[in-house]
Amino acid sequence: MTDRTPAQALAASIRAGWNLGNTLDAMKRGTVPGTYVPPREAETAWHNPPATRSLIRAVRDAGFDAVRVPVTWTQHMDPAGRIDPAWLERVAEVAGWVLDEGMVCLLNVHHDAGAHGWLQAAPDCLDLAGARFDGLWRQIAARFADTGERLVFEAFNEMLDGRGHWTQTPDDAAYDVHNRWHQRFVDTVRGAGGRNAERILSLQTYSAGNTPRTLAGFRMPEDPAPGRIILQTHNYDPMGFCWRRAEDHVLRDTWGTEADRREIDDLLAGDAAFAAGLGAPLIIGEFGSEDKGNTAERVRHAAYFTAAARARGICCFWWDCGAFALFDRLAEKPLQPDIIRALV
Repeated sequence: MTDRTPAQALAASIRAGWNLGNTLDAMKRGTVPGTYVPPREAETAWHNPPATRSLIRAVRDAGFDAVRVPVTWTQHMDPAGRIDPAWLERVAEVAGWVLDEGMVCLLNVHHDAGAHGWLQAAPDCLDLAGARFDGLWRQIAARFADTGERLVFEAFNEMLDGRGHWTQTPDDAAYDVHNRWHQRFVDTVRGAGGRNAERILSLQTYSAGNTPRTLAGFRMPEDPAPGRIILQTHNYDPMGFCWRRAEDHVLRDTWGTEADRREIDDLLAGDAAFAAGLGAPLIIGEFGSEDKGNTAERVRHAAYFTAAARARGICCFWWDCGAFALFDRLAEKPLQPDIIRALV
């Protein structure tokens, strides 16, 4: 039996992950991109209270051992690309709570990519925004240069091409650009000094999708620190069950047919084969279902999904916010204990 790589060992140590959604990744609506927003005003812009150590401890006590901390940076950078020191320290404070509570912390660049972000899988964007992206990660990596191995950096979230295609893109060049963004990320972090030289990094597929075309379009970057990359996809399937609104999908509040189980099995089998082919572990960085007054169905879906993932060596991170919420953020206690038990 071969020894596990550092990335494989870390991923295998995670039982269940949780996302601090719509908090540090929130953006004040109606502001011009690049406009400065004070840290607290941004953090509460999407109707969640500020994160607290008590909340992070409640997540740990519920049985989670990893927290993904999505962060949007654009409203906290000046025109020269310098991060507001107060924002960087707030991010460090929250990440520090996760680490101090003994959990793994994934820290990322979130809505800077995605549907309305300034980072796109487009050649002109790579030329125009490449230096700003490098500078962003150089500053983040420098701030955390002495932080230990349980802090994982995630390059960006759900990057799309210039026309906003989700799941997969018909533009072969977009996959190439997406891969080039990853190479810039790896090069920047590895050159930032301290423990970044061997820090474990997480890289998503295009739009965090997992269609055969999207998986085939991914290329592993060159990395001077071998065995330290965790792959990542997201999954909200079936869309009509997991979301209250899902364009082009039939909405339903039930889950559990043989066809439902087969759909999950097939998707996760594809993820597992993709990761095995690259010799790297894979996580589902986001998954979950919105509350439609159907707790028993959601429990059934969550239990099956996580068990099927674990059977293939994949750990899962629940997306928590709004109708996905597992915790009452104000009371700092579980809101959906049955679903939490299914996950952990």
